[in-house]
Amino acid sequence: MFDTRLRSNIMALYLVQGLNYVVSFVTFPFLLVQLGTEGFGVMNYAFAAIQYGVLLTDFGFNLSAVRDVAQVRDDPKAAARIFWRVTWAKLGLMLVSSLILLLLTFTVGSWQAHSEVFLWSQLYILSSVLFPIWYFQGFEKLQLASGLMVVARALTLGFLLLWVSGPNDIVLAVILQATPQILAGVVWWLTGWGVAKPEWVRIHYSELKTALRASWPFFLSAISTSLYTTSTTVLLGLFSTPVQVGLFAAASKLVYIAQGLIGPLVQATYPRIAQLAATDQPAAVRLIRKAFLIQGAVGLSMALMLALFLPLLTPISVAWFGADFSLSKAFLALSDSQTVMLWFAPVILLGALSLVYGQQTLLVFGHEGYFSRVLVVAGILNVILMCWWVPGSAQGGVRAAQSVLCVELFIVLAFWWRARPIFRQANAIRTNP
Repeated sequence: MFDTRLRSNIMALYLVQGLNYVVSFVTFPFLLVQLGTEGFGVMNYAFAAIQYGVLLTDFGFNLSAVRDVAQVRDDPKAAARIFWRVTWAKLGLMLVSSLILLLLTFTVGSWQAHSEVFLWSQLYILSSVLFPIWYFQGFEKLQLASGLMVVARALTLGFLLLWVSGPNDIVLAVILQATPQILAGVVWWLTGWGVAKPEWVRIHYSELKTALRASWPFFLSAISTSLYTTSTTVLLGLFSTPVQVGLFAAASKLVYIAQGLIGPLVQATYPRIAQLAATDQPAAVRLIRKAFLIQGAVGLSMALMLALFLPLLTPISVAWFGADFSLSKAFLALSDSQTVMLWFAPVILLGALSLVYGQQTLLVFGHEGYFSRVLVVAGILNVILMCWWVPGSAQGGVRAAQSVLCVELFIVLAFWWRARPIFRQANAIRTNP
């Protein structure tokens, strides 16, 4: 099932992801050193809080709309109608989420103290509307969207390295990191590069309601997921110090960068599995099993490498270049997060497996309800663990990582339990056609 087109999509995505890694590995340690652990923690606290606005604006369309476009991509008129109803829905949701976050910025104490950072972070909400990555993914052209993003990030990288020079430049760092996706969106709207802009279609209000209703299970899943991802950082910021947020954020950044190696495979195979699930279920399951082997191997390798990464490279860098060298400073800053990392690294493997059993299996075979319920329970479990373990702890970052690890393990087991009958049914169809 890994045909030429799918292989080329995956390879292109990994090439783009490799270029993206170069930019990430430059900006992440640079900002950690320049802003300091506390400033880095404030920036990531604001980023995590603003993600609630991004989640409300996306409303699960990054899954539901991708599936819908993938199933009608040979019909330009149907694809155009999906595009415009999702775009109008997201514009309305963006206004609502921005107003809510504006109110919270001036009423929540820890937000008020850094109100300028929180206000400028709302640029991320605008960027999620302006650049329709979901539309590219539905046409299996995500590598082109990612290419636009990498070029835009590379263009702004120089300004980031030149202008951000200390803890007082947090706002500037936020603006420059939000700019690439906005820039990529402007380029696409002006040129239609990568995927042609759809023809204009007038959308009725009833269609907006239908789109929101259809995407509700996906939105609920995203909100539930945020309770053990985004909310972890937010709760840590409420219950602990900016330094602990910074330590946790540094470890989580490395983990999410590592998970990015799995992302291209998931992004490339999800629309293909969704298409096969509607026409050839045994073929869909065969593709899922291949994804399991590859994603599992990558996840295990990255988890082991990350757990050993800092203890090995930090002393080598200090011995070769000295403690004052910029690379050594970055490793030394990251080494403070090593204890957090040891608990966090297994999340890479568990996350890879949860994508196989959840997004790539349950969602494409119509088990949105169960998928959503598992994530709701997982989110509640994480909030309970965070409220139980973090307050009063001198190592809030470690407790947060332990909470995420427990929740990820629960999710994998719950998804695997429900996916078993799907695999058995597909095998029966293949055996008795």
